Amino acid sequence: MTTTVAKAAAKKTTPRTAGAKAGKPAQAPATGQPGTIRPDIGRLEYLDPHALVIDPFNHRKKRETGDATEPDAKLVASVRASGVQVPLLVRLQPDGATYGVVWGQRRLGAALVVAAEAKQEKRPYALVPCLVRDDLAGADDEALVASMTENTHRRAAGERDDVDALTQLSLMKISDAKRARHAKALGYRPAEIRSANRAAKLTDEELRSALAAEFDLMEAADYAEVRDVPGALGRLTKARADDRKVMKGRRGHWAHALQLLRQQKADEEKRAAVREALAAARVRIVAFQYHWGHSETRPLTDLRTALGNEITPDHHAADCPGHAAAVHPETIEPFYVCTAWRRHRLSQEAARSGGKPADRAEAAAERKRVIANNKAWRAAREVRWTFLTELCGRKTASDAAWALILSTVTGGGHLYARYVGRRSADLTARFLGVPNPANGQEWNRTVIARTGRDRRWRPLLAQVAAVMESEIMHDHAWRHPSGGAVRDWLAFLASEGYTLSAIEQGLCPAAGEAQPPPARDDAS
Repeated sequence: MTTTVAKAAAKKTTPRTAGAKAGKPAQAPATGQPGTIRPDIGRLEYLDPHALVIDPFNHRKKRETGDATEPDAKLVASVRASGVQVPLLVRLQPDGATYGVVWGQRRLGAALVVAAEAKQEKRPYALVPCLVRDDLAGADDEALVASMTENTHRRAAGERDDVDALTQLSLMKISDAKRARHAKALGYRPAEIRSANRAAKLTDEELRSALAAEFDLMEAADYAEVRDVPGALGRLTKARADDRKVMKGRRGHWAHALQLLRQQKADEEKRAAVREALAAARVRIVAFQYHWGHSETRPLTDLRTALGNEITPDHHAADCPGHAAAVHPETIEPFYVCTAWRRHRLSQEAARSGGKPADRAEAAAERKRVIANNKAWRAAREVRWTFLTELCGRKTASDAAWALILSTVTGGGHLYARYVGRRSADLTARFLGVPNPANGQEWNRTVIARTGRDRRWRPLLAQVAAVMESEIMHDHAWRHPSGGAVRDWLAFLASEGYTLSAIEQGLCPAAGEAQPPPARDDAS
């Protein structure tokens, strides 16, 4: 039986037609048009979900595989937030006292789950709206057809319908609290609704592929950003699986894969623009080589004029028919070369750099590796800095963070002294998520004065992070790490929940991924 509160609510909200009684069809109101109101539509009643049974002629049956009678998590979340919105169809059973559900048993199942939660927490649970069909009592064939018709002819909204609707919701001018309530009712997180507008840029086929890979809307929105990069879906799917192996809810591998895809996309766009500009200038475009020795083409930097002077691209373009350019794979800038370099002199350094074919191949392979790792290192930096901003925004600092702060600030090390001596606060400001102040007075006014007592550690950790990132995590740190400082810094970040990229793991293999992130009290 329902509680007093639930019964009172039902009495206030039950929209019975005047004169309707349980077990008797409601009388149609006089309209002046006899016969226009169908008596077999049923009357609306609010009934206790525990008093209902599944009609034996309900079309949906429990199966050993693919059970279609159980409510899914989104339906339960919707009923938990808003109650059952669509009435169940019920009819009187042969005992003359029980109502059986002809259609709507998944909604009933969700209502029972939510009612059990309410009873456990000792609070009222809601009645469920039902259309009572007295004309179906004893008419098993009609009940079966009604159930089958409802299930067969009902077509679920498509993925595109859902995304478009959520996009509309994300653009509506409503409060964050209300949007969060709607998200809960729909079985989404607020961040997913905010991402719907970006996810809507996917084509129908791309959206189906993303959802088939079990991407949520935030992940689908990320995929939409890089979908033009070859292999993007596969790389993101693998990153998502790697994250799930470590801990549900972590997105470290995803963040690194996404940043590499963003970098690749930006490089391709820039490369296309460079090639277009070279073509417009009527400059021949050749393939970039990682080692130009013993080639019919040489970089202009290897060549000299008859007087021994360097050759500039402008002068070379005007005087030599061999003027050409490649697109440098790292800088994505024009790399000017000469396809008729024997018209000029080789510099002394270039003349000595021939070497054996095996040596040239080894040097080319090494150069290619260096360029690839430089890109990977810079991509990891973007992900790491985003994590540091999140770390400096937590409610409390871990013991490890406090130990790092105190040892860096009070230890008298040269790294801290060198950074402070430059009087630069741009990275510190970035990790705090505030604009870079113009001077010390502005820093005191915008940061120090606005930092509460319990969060004064934040500017300190942000400054220590800026010290580490600027002094030891420079562009060439992956090749020439500063003793154990790089390893220790990465190990600290891993202990705070940061997922190391592949190139970072090479410098800090001991950190691995065995350590889960600490419990966070400010997760959204």
